[in-house]
Amino acid sequence: MDTSTRKLYRGDCLEILQDYLEPDSVDLIYLDPPFNSKSNYNLPFRGKDKTHTAVQAFVDTWTWKPENDIRLAEFRRSGDPYSSIATVIDFAQQVEDLDARTRKRESSLAAYLLNMADRLIAMKPILRDTGSIYLHCDPTASHYLKLVMDTVFGKSNFRNEIVWAYRTGGVSARWFGRKHDIILFYSKSDKYSITVSKERSYNRDNKPYRFSGVEEFKDEEGRWYTMATMRDVWEINAIGRTSAERLGYPTQKPLALLDRIIEAACPSTGVVLDPFCGCGTTVHAAEDKELHWIGVDISRFAVELIRERVQSNFAHRLRDLDSISIIGLPEDITDARQLARMDPFEFEKWICGRIGSNGLGKRLGARGADGGIDGIIELDTVQDQKVVKETAIVQVKGGNVSADSVRALSEVVRRTGSVAGILVCFKEQASTVENQRSRDTWSDASGTYPVIQSFSVEDLLEGKRPLLPPRYGRRRGGRITA
Repeated sequence: MDTSTRKLYRGDCLEILQDYLEPDSVDLIYLDPPFNSKSNYNLPFRGKDKTHTAVQAFVDTWTWKPENDIRLAEFRRSGDPYSSIATVIDFAQQVEDLDARTRKRESSLAAYLLNMADRLIAMKPILRDTGSIYLHCDPTASHYLKLVMDTVFGKSNFRNEIVWAYRTGGVSARWFGRKHDIILFYSKSDKYSITVSKERSYNRDNKPYRFSGVEEFKDEEGRWYTMATMRDVWEINAIGRTSAERLGYPTQKPLALLDRIIEAACPSTGVVLDPFCGCGTTVHAAEDKELHWIGVDISRFAVELIRERVQSNFAHRLRDLDSISIIGLPEDITDARQLARMDPFEFEKWICGRIGSNGLGKRLGARGADGGIDGIIELDTVQDQKVVKETAIVQVKGGNVSADSVRALSEVVRRTGSVAGILVCFKEQASTVENQRSRDTWSDASGTYPVIQSFSVEDLLEGKRPLLPPRYGRRRGGRITA
């Protein structure tokens, strides 16, 4: 497979769709965007230090702003599909039953639909005529999004409202358990590619029918069934708390769900695009099938997480960092220094993602020496022939490193019960760490390692790794194919 078709973009998918992706270049778009759930979602964080709070991945609460008024007015003037979408947004505002004088400032549903409409319109030209799009949403907005999809892709190109049903905890005594999501399946034209699989259909009372010409089967429990065309209700387990797939990333979807969509909708030489790819389940499933893929996410941490996830699961296929094209992240030391100056917090998130952190932590608003946790690396250490879970603390410094910084890292390692601390800084600051750090070490079956160590941004960009046991870093997030 041409490595140029393994691409990750960091940025707003609207800009990526408009400026980077070619028309008629993608066979399948799967998107799992924010749902307008009015919830805050955190990046994964498994730190032991209770004084630290998790870092927000995104806030799924939408507010109508003055610029939305301008954009909606442009929709009204622009003809279809824009003017029809403006009607849907106006209707959504009325349904919310807000006061006419303030509703535009408060109407979160309208702001959400306007945001999604711009991006869905930009996705249509990217699809080939034989392509299709699967929009993952939940019942809070699915009926409004269906109207937008009808307008953008054409009502005649609606194919299915797929119900993904699952069983998870958390129910209310005031309504039936809300245990399904909606996936809206549209094609670009009537030439779309699809392979509909078969599934088991159990006989009434699980007994044989013995109808002429009907092939019947008996399962391991003695129940009889036939093989029928797959329905639009899919019962696929959600990711459990102890699942090997679980990365701790908000709204992570199971590989089995993406497997089914990709098998149905993407030809063997096709290209899969996920414009809101989060922790990369779509990318993982596409790579597993040796398909071409493109992932987009606005989070620097998420893009590095996806790179690590794919490379760790498919090491036999991806030999080095250059196997995956990354657009929108620092590519050299000049880019890294600029990011550190312009946005220190995003610099920290990028470093933590690149180094292989399982999660992020930030003591928001802290003053003075940080003494906190920027990232957590999970370690599978081997002691007395047993695998023991340990953690290493990551702290990132984009500017000067002081002796106090090194002592503070030593303290947080001690306080959290971690075995190691890694201070990531630019190469000219590394000597301070080496001069001030303790010489304590810790060991497992693979060797002896420093409790405190420096690691340069320059080494990170060259693909080097800190001094840690060979198997470390975030969970791979799914079946291992290598």
